[in-house]
Amino acid sequence: MTLFLSLFIYRPKSFSSLKSVDFWIYALFGGITNIAYVLAVINGELVRVMLLFFLSPVWTIPLSFFLLNEKLYLKNLLAALLALFGAFVVLWQENFSILSVNISDVYAIIGGLGFAFTNVLARRFDDLSIKDKSYSIWVGVIIIALLSSFIFPSEAAFPSFDLKAISILIILGFILLIVTMVMQIGLTLVEAVRASPIFLFEIVVLGISGYLLANESLQVKDFIGGLFIILGVLISTRK
Repeated sequence: MTLFLSLFIYRPKSFSSLKSVDFWIYALFGGITNIAYVLAVINGELVRVMLLFFLSPVWTIPLSFFLLNEKLYLKNLLAALLALFGAFVVLWQENFSILSVNISDVYAIIGGLGFAFTNVLARRFDDLSIKDKSYSIWVGVIIIALLSSFIFPSEAAFPSFDLKAISILIILGFILLIVTMVMQIGLTLVEAVRASPIFLFEIVVLGISGYLLANESLQVKDFIGGLFIILGVLISTRK
């Protein structure tokens, strides 16, 4: 729906970027990020998903070093260790093992890793315009969604389309159109290591909306682990 609306509201001058390898690489990671995040939200608790998703600054640190040649500092390593410890606290349960991790947690971590790649590639692929990057993400979401529906058929749900459902899709499509455009402008202008932490405000919004609309609440370990993750992210942004 977002892609369809963009062809009328945000139409590109040409589609020459479709010939670029960078366009399709960006589409791959943009699609993985968004679909993994949606699957995580569907299968898990909002705040818990967001806390694990925001491990993305940890993954951004080595990616920005290797792909953007950005400098690494001691604070970055300290931030990464704090955030990873926080994730361990959030994921911890009795008889903990990798196999015991919830599928929603896995999706959230994959989404965060994809988001880190997207942050870094947004600055690396300077041959792509903001509009090209926006279209790349929308195309990537469609491709990854179609692949996911075949690989994970149990996750694919196709509701009946009535007037209410179509109206909701149009509204969400328009909102995602605006959000994607604004996000691409921000990711192009802000350093990769500093980009992910800015999104921390989303945790506050999710916590309030999850409590009011979904009757969700944090466990003590989620709260403690979240504090370590947020602390690590904030340290990584300090100059």
